[in-house]
Amino acid sequence: MLLINYDFYDVYAYIVNFRSFPEKFKNYLIPTEQIISYMNAPIKNELDNNTIRKIIRPFYNSGDSMLWVTVDNIYTANLCIIKHISYYSILSAIFEEMLRVYENEQQFVQLCDAVHNIPLILADAKKPEKVIKIMIKEYRENYNRDFLVDELKKLKVSNRVNR
Repeated sequence: MLLINYDFYDVYAYIVNFRSFPEKFKNYLIPTEQIISYMNAPIKNELDNNTIRKIIRPFYNSGDSMLWVTVDNIYTANLCIIKHISYYSILSAIFEEMLRVYENEQQFVQLCDAVHNIPLILADAKKPEKVIKIMIKEYRENYNRDFLVDELKKLKVSNRVNR
C-alpha cells in the first residue's frame, strides 16, 4: 500500500503530539506498531485515504490532544502519492526508535524534537538527506550514533538512481 503526502503530515502531527505529551505514548504502542507494519509491508499500487488516521483512531482517547484523528480529511489539492521506498524505511525506523526509548522521557522528547519535521521534509523536499542529518545530529551525539545511518545511505543512493 502507498501513502499520500497528507498521511505524512499526519505522521508529523502524531510525533509532535508526543513531543508535547510524552507520557501519553504508552497508550499508543499498538497503533505505532501497526504503522510500522504498514510501512514495512510490500508496496502495492493501492491507495486508501486517511490511512494513518484510521490506524490511530481506534486507540484515541477523548482526553488526548489528537482530535484530528477522529475525522477523515477530504483531499482536494496538492495531492501527491509517496512512492519512494526509502521514505517509508526512514519513518519506520523513527517509530521503532520511539518504541525502543519511550520509557526514558528525556531521550524520547529529544528524539521527537529531532524527528518531528522529517515527515514534512520527506513529503516536500527534493533532497532531504542533508537536512535530516542536521536535524538528528544532536540526538545521534547524545543517544544513538547509528540512528537512521543505514536508511539515509539508502536514500542517498536511491536519489542518485532516481535523477
